[in-house]
Amino acid sequence: MDKVCFRVGRAVLILLVIMLPAAGTAQDEGGFREPSQQGPFRVSLERVVDGWRYDLRWQEGPRSRSRGRFHLGDVHTASSTSTSQACERAIGMATREFVRGYLRGKRLRVRDVREGRQPRSRVGQLEAEGEDVSTVLLEMGLAIPYNDSRRNPDLRRWDCSKNDEARAALEAAGIEVPADSD
Repeated sequence: MDKVCFRVGRAVLILLVIMLPAAGTAQDEGGFREPSQQGPFRVSLERVVDGWRYDLRWQEGPRSRSRGRFHLGDVHTASSTSTSQACERAIGMATREFVRGYLRGKRLRVRDVREGRQPRSRVGQLEAEGEDVSTVLLEMGLAIPYNDSRRNPDLRRWDCSKNDEARAALEAAGIEVPADSD
């Protein structure tokens, strides 16, 4: 009899452990899903830092009415500011201008959001009018695939051999690309 009670008790405990996390993340006091979950969550754009990095204002979810840095979690573009590679600055500035124009006036949502590597940053997918921004950047040749996981030891680094392809895509989109500052 003791073995049966022990097995039933253990089974109940296992079920509780499995079910409690799902019950706790479904909604918070405001009725929104947690931002580290699926989303999508409405956001507004405050600033495009680089093609892959944005300052957003969260319009729904537990971070509602707060601001924060957001990174695309699956791509990297040339950086316009924080880079030691001179070959990437010009493409980075032009990519930033393209993304500003592309996102201007569109309804934005983020999904698959999680904490980023840097404090107070979030990582995930950004959608503009339902279209995935990472996919747009990859298809145009303005981004390279990247896995922004805390477990990924590789830092973001632009592949300067992609500059010609990126320059052609930007110029085709009507964005002037400044000369490289080697």
